[in-house]
Amino acid sequence: MNASKIKIGMLFLSIMLLSVAGCASLDTSVKDEYALCREPVVIKSVNGTFDEVWEDLKMALNDRGLVVSSVSHVGEMLDRTGKALNRTKRIYGQAKVMEFCSAVISRNMLERNPHFISFCPYQIMVYTLPDNENRVYLSYRRLIWKDSKDRDVLEAVERLLEGLINDVIEEYGEFK
Repeated sequence: MNASKIKIGMLFLSIMLLSVAGCASLDTSVKDEYALCREPVVIKSVNGTFDEVWEDLKMALNDRGLVVSSVSHVGEMLDRTGKALNRTKRIYGQAKVMEFCSAVISRNMLERNPHFISFCPYQIMVYTLPDNENRVYLSYRRLIWKDSKDRDVLEAVERLLEGLINDVIEEYGEFK
């Protein structure tokens, strides 16, 4: 077999594998390919103290007329259960998950597709690692769905999450 046939075969195989994985399509008009191939979690970080970053994130939320609906104290839970399991490796310096909702954005999203309730409430994870507690991470999960028909309402949620994190980054500057 000559080299050009091997290259064509490898190209065809690559396209087929990517298509099966959802990251390429022979129909390039499919908008979902972008959503499916992005990282499922967005992670940013700033130099600062955990408590100050947490408060600034709450302020950014409040500035948009939103309130925290609940807080998951992930770091404390892991420390507590780790002792019970005799597993004392520290995973985080501090770690909390801020949960909240937007009546307008959620209503738009759920009217479009009631199964999007799986994305509620919205969450932003805030945490430090034990080796550098002055680097505070802020992250959120992308809202990935099987088709692009309702992508616009999911993008509104992601813009909100990204905007909140960017407000904090503007205050501290992104860690590089």
